[in-house]
Amino acid sequence: MKAQTWSELFVDYQHPLYRYLFRMCGSREVAEELLQETFYRAMLSLSIQDARQVRAWLYKVARNLYVDWLRRQTSEQKMLENIKRLIPAASHTYVPEVALRQKEDKEKVEWIMQQLPERMRTILYLREIEDFSYQELGATLDLSLDQVKVTLYRARERFREWEARAEGGKRDGR
Repeated sequence: MKAQTWSELFVDYQHPLYRYLFRMCGSREVAEELLQETFYRAMLSLSIQDARQVRAWLYKVARNLYVDWLRRQTSEQKMLENIKRLIPAASHTYVPEVALRQKEDKEKVEWIMQQLPERMRTILYLREIEDFSYQELGATLDLSLDQVKVTLYRARERFREWEARAEGGKRDGR
């Protein structure tokens, strides 16, 4: 690929990839390091002719680097603590009741996402937050279209199950 193409790819994908990595690992420094490594590896080996596949391929590289980083963590608890918030703040106007509800919702979603296996967490994040198409999910996660649909369905079901458990625990605790 030409140098100009690399700079265009970097400009186009730097921020979305950084957000993805930051939300997955929860660390600015780690996300920056993984982002840098993603583009380094892309420059060494990218030979995709179809430009539509570049996005999925870059996310696949970033995901694989994240998974490698996650595996290197020393304890399961530390890995779970590094999962970043998935729900951005909805409003810049501070209303205490709304802020409290948003904080509780965010904490609940974070907790539920921590309960899910990494593949389910990733597929939900990429589909719901990054708005990946099913084809992009398949290319990123090395899944067929049918596998994407099944995995996404199961991830959503598992999320709902954990959500019901969380709600049941609140009711039981009162």
